[in-house]
This record gives sequence, C-alpha cells and structure tokens, in this order.
Amino acid sequence: MIEIKHKKSGAVLYRTEAPSLRGIAISGVDLSGASLAQTDLTGCRFSSCNLAGADFQGADLTGSHFANCVLKEANFRDVKISGSNLSDNVLHLADFSGAHANSSQIRHCKMHGAVCTYGNFERVDFSFAEMHCNFNHANLQHANLYGCDLASSDFTHSDLRSANMTSAKILQANFTYAKLVGSTGTNGKPWGSSGKAAKKSWWNFWKRTAAL
Repeated sequence: MIEIKHKKSGAVLYRTEAPSLRGIAISGVDLSGASLAQTDLTGCRFSSCNLAGADFQGADLTGSHFANCVLKEANFRDVKISGSNLSDNVLHLADFSGAHANSSQIRHCKMHGAVCTYGNFERVDFSFAEMHCNFNHANLQHANLYGCDLASSDFTHSDLRSANMTSAKILQANFTYAKLVGSTGTNGKPWGSSGKAAKKSWWNFWKRTAAL
C-alpha cells in the first residue's frame, strides 16, 4: 500500500494498493498540501483534484496530465514534466523554477504570479494563458504564446528566439536583455516590426478574380 501524506501534518490524504504512483489516475480528491517530492509520477493523471500547495519538487512528471485541477502555490521546482498537459488549470503563484517542461501544453491556464525562472519551456504551448509570470533566465525558444496575457511579466535574460507572441498582451512586460531573434511580435510580424501585416496573396487573387 502506498500513501500520499500532507507535507506538514503527515496526515494521510490518499491510499492506493498500486505498487507505485507511476501512471496512477486520481480524480476528485483533495490533495492540498500533498507531499510528492522526488516521486516517480511518470504518466500520472490528476483530474478535478485540489492540489493547492502540493510539493512536487524534483518529481518525475514526464507525460503527466492535469485536468481541471487547482494547483495554486504548488511547488514544481526542478521537476521533469516534459511532454505533459497542464492546460485549463489554476496555477496562481506556482513555482516552476528550474523545471524541465519542454514540449508540454499549458494552454488556457491562470498563472498569475507564477515563478518560472531558469526553467526549460522550449516548444511549450502556452496559448491563451493568463500568465503575469517571472520568466527570468528561462528558455522559451519556439514557445507558443499566442493570445497570452503577459502583462507585467518579467522576461529579463530569457531566451525567446523563434517564440510566437501574436495577439499577446505585453503591457509593462520586461524584455531587458531577452533574446528575441526570429520571434514573432504581437502584430504577427517579426519582433520589432511595425505596421499592418501584409495581405495574403490568395485574398488579392480573389479580388482580381471577382473584378473580371
């Protein structure tokens, strides 16, 4: 039997007869404050769970899936969470410092005040997320930030090369010393370009054809 306990009180929050937590599926359980640090949770699935303040530090969450969960103030420091799906969750004030989350999906999340410093978010799909995060020194190469609310986010020294920020909100965001070569700005054009995007050739072709 394996038990998941509270990180401070030691109270048992969940028991399972499974030989390990690897690939486990847990739904509708209150696991707030759970102690899961350094645990092998590869391929696990949490749905509709309260994981506020849960400690995942150093855990292996590769290929995991969190659906409709509350992960406010959860500790994801130094986790392996590549190829995972964290879309549509509440991640306010979560700590992803040093996390390896490359090629994951974190779409439509609410991440106000989340700390993502020195994390690897290469090729992560953040589209339409509400972020307001600290990405100081983070790797965001090829990240999809389409339609994100990045207002007041800190990208100091971050690597945003080839990232897509089309339609993103960047009011008061800090890009000091950020690498932006090849990235797409909020207007859908290369970062630093101004003006309206050029009309697509098929549209011009249609207008010419309609005039005949």
